[in-house]
Amino acid sequence: MPQSLFIVKRMAALLVAACAITSLRAQSADPRDAPPNEERLLNTTVPDIPLTTVSGARATLSQIAHGRPLLLAFVFTRCSGVCSPFLTSWRSADRAIAHGRYLRLALSFDPRDTSTDMFTLARHHALDDNDDWTFAVGDPSDVRRLADATGFWWAWDETRQQFDHPAMLAGIRDGRLVRLLVGGSITSARLDELVREVSGEFVRSYPLPGRVSFRCVRYDPATGRTTLDWGFALLLIPIAATGIGTLVMFAAGARVRGKE
Repeated sequence: MPQSLFIVKRMAALLVAACAITSLRAQSADPRDAPPNEERLLNTTVPDIPLTTVSGARATLSQIAHGRPLLLAFVFTRCSGVCSPFLTSWRSADRAIAHGRYLRLALSFDPRDTSTDMFTLARHHALDDNDDWTFAVGDPSDVRRLADATGFWWAWDETRQQFDHPAMLAGIRDGRLVRLLVGGSITSARLDELVREVSGEFVRSYPLPGRVSFRCVRYDPATGRTTLDWGFALLLIPIAATGIGTLVMFAAGARVRGKE
């Protein structure tokens, strides 16, 4: 095998291995190191778990939504961090876009919270008498199943005596996850996009939280298949350049030897 061809093939193999290792590391990384992976969660069926609202009524997730699209946020009432500011920004953005065709659900993931605690939280944000907003609690195992289906996580921080968790909205339509909105503050523009998409409208592509568009592989949640993405093609450019340069160098050397 010509040495130049061997070098090109060796470099290609190394880059493929690097992409594979990067992909495996991303899959096995601690979820707390990155935002929820929306690409792997889209179109996931969410469990229709039973909940208890602040009025004491028992109803499933679909019964609460009553056929409407649903925006879901996981919170807990003893949170001294992002939960209250997050709810405040959500309420403010919601009022700015003035959409009434979807349901807003704030669900506690803290097993200590009661429906009375959630009513107090709703009243604190002046949402206790708004029919478009529901505050609820659920059985811990059911809440965990719903959280897993939407990519939400939490971990107890013994030092702060608080739960560490992301701030996010999960858009759900017809029992499936449509989109995630991750971040401690919600703007009216981002919320409007989320509402329109969860309502079935076309929304142009948007940047994923903590992600870049360059990647070696792409995961399709609808089929469960992983394919090479355009980022992998870009990786071939330096390989091609190196290969061409090597061939040119060997060709030049051959001409020199021929003249001798």
